[in-house]
Amino acid sequence: MIVREQVTEGREAPGRPYDTIVIGAGYCGVIFLAYAREQGLDCLLLDKQDDVGGLWAWLPSWQDIQNRRQDFAVNAVPLRGVTQPAIHQHVREWVEKYELAPHIRLRHEVTSVAWMGDYWNVETTRGTFRCRHLAVASGAQNEPRVPNVRRVRSDIVELHSSQLRRPEDLRGQRVTVVGGGSSSWDLLDLALEQGADEIHWVCRRVLWFLPTGAKKQRAWPNLRQLAIMQTVLNSSDAVNGFLRWMLRRLYRWHGLEELEPDEPFDIRKHQLIPGRRVMIRNLHAISRHQGQVRSLEGNEVVLTNGDRFATDTLLWATGYRMSLEYLGLPEFAEVDTVQELRYRLGSLVRSRDYPNLFFLGMSLLDSTSATPFFAAVEAKSVVSHILGRCEVPDRVIPNVVAYWDVLRHFSKVNQPNEPRMWSNLKLFMLALWYQLLRNRSVRI
Repeated sequence: MIVREQVTEGREAPGRPYDTIVIGAGYCGVIFLAYAREQGLDCLLLDKQDDVGGLWAWLPSWQDIQNRRQDFAVNAVPLRGVTQPAIHQHVREWVEKYELAPHIRLRHEVTSVAWMGDYWNVETTRGTFRCRHLAVASGAQNEPRVPNVRRVRSDIVELHSSQLRRPEDLRGQRVTVVGGGSSSWDLLDLALEQGADEIHWVCRRVLWFLPTGAKKQRAWPNLRQLAIMQTVLNSSDAVNGFLRWMLRRLYRWHGLEELEPDEPFDIRKHQLIPGRRVMIRNLHAISRHQGQVRSLEGNEVVLTNGDRFATDTLLWATGYRMSLEYLGLPEFAEVDTVQELRYRLGSLVRSRDYPNLFFLGMSLLDSTSATPFFAAVEAKSVVSHILGRCEVPDRVIPNVVAYWDVLRHFSKVNQPNEPRMWSNLKLFMLALWYQLLRNRSVRI
């Protein structure tokens, strides 16, 4: 099924406004469209790319997910693999299962939006559209972030993690990886697996991770199990106490004391992503440098602490920024991180600056949720709000929201439709169901 061959041309103003327009055809946009159409909303999805999938439509094929494959099986749409091709296909299967192609307009880049008093005016490169509600799902990671360092006649090959298409090109190379998060661990694994001649790792600090000798999707405890602990115990202090005790022993067991962060682990602030087994087993083969890149001079990397060393390829594991400039709304022009956006949103999704404006999946970056699970829970509540069945509060939630806490939070939003006792029982039963029936799909 090729989505881009099934889309149709858009309906332009001054026709009747859509109930909702969604910007972005990644997981969050497509799953929201599925729920909106299921509930009878006249909904349209716009995307500037020529296929659905968002970030996963153009990432390298080696990139994969942190969660177990089964955790993505929401609403009987199974994920058939853990790497980029399977994930991209998974988004397409959502489109096919819910017959969404007629409601998607690809190659429609949004250039600005404006609130006209009782509807949104959405300008695109291929026409103008109107809607009563606008849902922004363009992603918390939609623009690669590369530091603007000084370059003096540099002949070093520079690639962002999203640009490394041929890992085999690292063989025999002097490789430098910059960054302390999960992307840097992936790149270190690749450099080791491909037989890089030298490997340098530059970062100010390494984020917390779960030391493991297993593949990230098979690590214990996995992300879902950690979240169920928090849900069932219902006490972050108890969970933090257990996890700190466990992490101290795991870091020492694997000989990783030098990578243990100074700040105590706190599940309310930190993700606990599985480490990379190749990196963990071969840490002795990596030259570590604490600092930042100041300049690239010839074939040398120069750091802020004065260190300098030769390299052939520099891999930026510096993440992404969130770009909302295309909206043309001054309140969001300078926002480029989830943390900055969170304070402009009520209940993680509802704009506090404009009526009928929602942001989908913008807190997913800080969550341990499997993306379809998170997207489905958010979508169900926002659709209910649009239909007048509940009210999404405009209260800011400044903290990280872990896996099942997403469901707990939005079950409170939906209390008019689900009594509190039933919501708590449903939450517990879903946690139990998800743990015992690992290969079954969860209906959100």
